[in-house]
Order: sequence, then structure tokens, then C-alpha cells
Amino acid sequence: MLNDRQRHQRLMKMKQYSITICIIFGCFLLTFCQHPSSGHHRSDYVLPEVKPAQYVQYKKQAVDLQDSDIVRKIHALDCYFEDKVRNHAFNGAVLISYKGTPIFERYYGFKDYGTKEKLTPFSSFQIASTTKTFTSGAILQLVQQNLLSLDDTLQKFFPTFPYKKITVRMLLNHRSGLPSYLEFAELYWKNKKKFMSNQDVLDLMLKYKPKILNQPNTHFRYNNTNYVLLALIVEQVSGMPFCDFMHQSIFVPLGMMDTWVYDPLSVRPSATKGYKGSRWVEDAIVYTDGVTGDKGIYSTVRDLYKWDQALYAGKLIRPDLLGQAFTPQSFEKAGNKNYGLGWRVNDQADGTRLIYHNGWWHSYNSVFNRRITDKTSVIILSSHYSSSVYKIQPVWDILYGDGVVAHSEFE
Repeated sequence: MLNDRQRHQRLMKMKQYSITICIIFGCFLLTFCQHPSSGHHRSDYVLPEVKPAQYVQYKKQAVDLQDSDIVRKIHALDCYFEDKVRNHAFNGAVLISYKGTPIFERYYGFKDYGTKEKLTPFSSFQIASTTKTFTSGAILQLVQQNLLSLDDTLQKFFPTFPYKKITVRMLLNHRSGLPSYLEFAELYWKNKKKFMSNQDVLDLMLKYKPKILNQPNTHFRYNNTNYVLLALIVEQVSGMPFCDFMHQSIFVPLGMMDTWVYDPLSVRPSATKGYKGSRWVEDAIVYTDGVTGDKGIYSTVRDLYKWDQALYAGKLIRPDLLGQAFTPQSFEKAGNKNYGLGWRVNDQADGTRLIYHNGWWHSYNSVFNRRITDKTSVIILSSHYSSSVYKIQPVWDILYGDGVVAHSEFE
């Protein structure tokens, strides 16, 4: 039998042992999470030290919500979206900011159709190609810290890359001419039950050298491969996995608490389920779901509004760099539709400019339209596929009459 003193000594030893184990385990976790994976190199990248309030000021209202014209607009928007729901053409979330003030926020339908769990402001949707606006933002953050140049060639980051004279800028503006990984992966990725990674995409390009679609910088050709490589460049330059960089450099500083980069092996509870067809068939994940940068971010309309407001504030990314991102880059074809650096550009007849990006992946649709002249934004996320989600001309007609012409690209 142990006396009280012996019991006390044994208890203290056990406590010291537990503390030691916790410290060792904590150091291991810190090393595991922060140490860049193989192929990354450390850099002088400095994480932004900011508070969300620097970017998002919800209390400041540019319009009176009790104004009769605003009340009429809200009523018309209610009628429009409720009609879409009645016609089984919409299951999702909407947030509309008019001249700097959120005037309309609604949630229609189900987060999980099987359990009939309703959508809430915290239900996160796959935003598909709208992810490209964030990937572009990550690159521009590295540019403003002088850690890379838009005119760097890809050999700076991937020395044996087989396609010459392609720059970071050409990836951003879709003028690289590179082959589509969604096509060559079908040929070369043999184990369709194994998720691909961005590095796998690059490795296939290095090994098989699939044929280039056109010579670099000759014309615009929308291509997801560009943004897969951009995500890898973010990793190379920052020394962090892409998901960690986005979390620490954009999501946390902006208070985007329900936004993350998707991992098919670790789905979060707030993620919505995607469905297609009148029978609500649940989406199946596929091997390319492991690839990010071109898609893969999950978010909410409220979090996307924070991103929207941060861009207007011009503090997370310098206004001159955003100016480049919002400037048309391709001029081989006439017309008012163009593409900047991660953003589509639509110049209106009245001289105003729409900056936007839509998205489609599996059963998810996203719409992120920004009339930057007067800070009006339309954000729509859907988890039950319908091409009608992109046809938002009626929304702009409600807000501005016939003064805005929208376009309905699905990504």
C-alpha cells in the first residue's frame, strides 16, 4: 500500500509525464501543419496582420432600407426567386448588395435533401470556378510582396516544365494555350478511384507532354489547367500548402469562418450536399475532386460578401494590382466581354463595368457579379444544378431597369 506522500509523488510524476507528452505532440503538430511539403521552399512571405473590420463595415449604409424604391426592389426580388423555387429551378442562397448596402439575403431549400435539413447562413457551397478569383488574389498578394512577378516564366517554379515562354500572367488571363487537364487526365490517370492532386497534374504534364492547344499569348482560351498550376506556384513561393495559404492569408484576415479549400477525404459538417435532376440524385465525387485552385473552395454568401467588400477596400490587395485584374487582357475579338486576371470583365454601354465570375462543378452553381462603379453585388450559390441560375438579367432589371446587361457564362 502507498502512503499519502508516495501517492502524491507518483501523481506528480504522471502529471509531468503527461505534460511532456503534450508538449512533444504539440510540437509535432505544429511542425506537421507549418512545415511545407516536399517541393515547397520557404520564402519571406509575411502573413497579413489585419482585422476583418478593416474591410467589412456592415453598419455603414449607403441606402435607406425603408425607402419606397428599395422596398419595391426587395419585393420584386422576393417574387423572382420564389417563382424559381416553385418551378424547381433553385435550391440555394442569395445575397444582394445595392450601392454598398446589403438589401436582400434569402435561403431557399435544403442543405441535405435526404434528411430535409434546411439551408442556413452557415451552409457552405462548392463555389466551383469562382474559386479562381481567390487563386488570383493569392498570386497578387505574392506579387505585392515582390516574391514573384507576373512576367516570370513557369520554368522559374518548375525547371523542367516542357512548355516554353508561358508566364504567370498568361495563366491568370487564360492565354497560355496549355492543354486541359480534365481531358489528358482521362487518358493518363489510370487509377480513377484515387484522387488526383495538383502535383499529379504537373507530373502528368512533365511525363506525357500532352499537345499544346495554341501558342502562348496568341488568344484567350479558358482553361482550368492554368489555375491548377497557379495554386502550385502559391505553394512554391509561400512554402505553404495552398489550403493553408488561403486560410491564413485571406479567409482568417477577412473573418470568412465558413470558407475553406475542399479535401475529398475530410468533408466538413457545414458542407451542403449537391443534387441533380427532379429526383434529387446526390452527386458522386470523382478523382479530379482532389485538384484545387481552379475550383474547390467552399463558402457562403455572407463570406463571399466579405471578400467582395475587401476588394472594394483595397487593403488586402493593392488597388493598382486589382486594377490590372479588372482590366481586359484579350483583344483578338471585338465586343464588350473580356477576361482580366482571374475575373471576367463586361463593359456596359453607359461606361460602367461589371466584374464577375460564375462557377459550375458537379451539381453546384455560383454567381458572383460586381458592378464596381457603385458597389452593387449579386451573389448566388446553388447546390441543385440548374442552368437558369446564371440567367440573372431579371435581377439587374429589378435593380437598375434596363441599364445593365448581364451575361450567363457558366464559369
